[in-house]
Amino acid sequence: MSNISTTTIAPIVANLNIARAGIQRYGQPILFSVGILGCFLNILIFLRPSMRQNSCAIYFHASSWANLLCLCWGVLASMLAFFTGNNPASYNVVYCRIRFYMINFPQYASRAFVVLACLDRFLLCSTSVRQRQFCRANVAKRMVLLATFVCACLPIYILITYGPVNKLRPCMVTTDVGYVWEAVTAYMCTFIIPTVSMSILSWLTVRRLRQSAQRVGRDKITVTGKDTQLIGMLIAQVILYFITNMPYISLLLYGTFTANVLDSSKPTYRVAVENFASTLLASFFYYCFNGWPFFVYTLTAPSFRRELFVILTPRMPHQTSSNTRQQNIDYIHRIAPMTN
Repeated sequence: MSNISTTTIAPIVANLNIARAGIQRYGQPILFSVGILGCFLNILIFLRPSMRQNSCAIYFHASSWANLLCLCWGVLASMLAFFTGNNPASYNVVYCRIRFYMINFPQYASRAFVVLACLDRFLLCSTSVRQRQFCRANVAKRMVLLATFVCACLPIYILITYGPVNKLRPCMVTTDVGYVWEAVTAYMCTFIIPTVSMSILSWLTVRRLRQSAQRVGRDKITVTGKDTQLIGMLIAQVILYFITNMPYISLLLYGTFTANVLDSSKPTYRVAVENFASTLLASFFYYCFNGWPFFVYTLTAPSFRRELFVILTPRMPHQTSSNTRQQNIDYIHRIAPMTN
């Protein structure tokens, strides 16, 4: 029975190891390349004159910078460790703590900016002048600074409790208090709060738009195509976030509750499955939220595609005048927060 079991399991373990190496050798470089290119294109587009004074676009712009940091400290560092055969996080305490802090900080910030963008669209669709005051460019910039500060403080425990370990991840929290804190904060700040906030605010925004369509007179809210497309981009972001983060949260909780189990006491098959799941979910799938927003924006927003086309093609005189007229129309009809 033992020989049969070993004969059956050995090929599965070998295939899992091959698949894991394939993700590291091909999947991560592709994700990093398209993700970095997408982040830079997002930044260029959200810096366009038609975008940079839009409060929602400011949040998307800030999120693009956060995604850029996530890809560099997460995917690029993992790639270098694989191709060089040397992972400093497995033996260098300082690098271990700094790297995982610089992964979690921009991850929290990226999600916070998307939540703020959802709140911005929700308040913009309000009939209350006071609520629409939130949807100004100067307010958005202040909220970005505040969210950055809060998100920088949340993972400070990593700089104190993390260390090299020979477990599910090469660098993890090493104290009992840290295990509990990480399980709670990771689940709340990475999944519960962002997903619930994005979902509720997106649903309420769509509800307000439908209610506005039934109003007449001064109570009716007119939303431009660009603002509607930004709402569509947000909804797509929520779906992408849920799909790419739920599996990672499950892996994180599993790693937290089995942290005291040594690899030496685990069967070979279990170790192979854990290593494959860790690579697939924590080193690849988790970062798809950071690497794929450009494609989400491109697929859901024609105005985003137009701005991308302007950047990638020579600007002709007729294109310039056409874009200027469209920007003027958007400015006149856009729901703008009143300043009086």
